[in-house]
Order: sequence, then structure tokens, then C-alpha cells
Amino acid sequence: MSAYLHKHVLVCGGESCGPQGGRAVREALKTELKTRNLRQTIRDGECTCLGLCRDGVNAVIWPEGTYLAGLTPADVPRLVDYLEGKAGSLTDLVDHAAKKIALKQSSLKS
Repeated sequence: MSAYLHKHVLVCGGESCGPQGGRAVREALKTELKTRNLRQTIRDGECTCLGLCRDGVNAVIWPEGTYLAGLTPADVPRLVDYLEGKAGSLTDLVDHAAKKIALKQSSLKS
């Protein structure tokens, strides 16, 4: 039996990301997935906080655990390309998230 959902993208809509466009990113993602007829295997979702507040909208792709930061609605088509396994690159969004995670981890050690 194959997995019901292959991927799930949780877009932050919390106090920081929501006003920075979190809801707009999620709506763009939902629309793009519907347009490409992918909602049977890839879903959008919302979370209230990924702990990487400020500086853009954050998201995470499950089950792979890839964190993204600085997302805008304009990034959604290449995000969906990536989710489909096409040649889309998310390096800038992944690198942005990695820097935010590293800062968060270093502040926790202090």
C-alpha cells in the first residue's frame, strides 16, 4: 500500500509570520496544488509557530523535515516543482532557514 500523503507543507501563520504574509503563502500553495491536481498526495497546512520568527514566512516540509524561511507567494511555483520532484531549487530558502536555526541553537547554548 502506498502512503496516503507523500508530503505535507506546514506554513507558519503565527504572530510573526502571519502578518508577514503567512496566510498569503498558504493560500498560494493551496491554489497551486489544486491547479496541478496534487492535493491527493501533497497537502498544505498551517502551524502557529516554528520557532524561527521574524524575517519572513517560515515553513517545513514533512516527512522530510526540510525547513524553509523567507517564503513569499512568488516562491510557491518552485516549491511545488520541488515537491513534485522536478528540477526546482529551494537552496536559498533552505539556507535562510539553516542560518536562523543556527542562530536559535547558539542562543539556547548561551
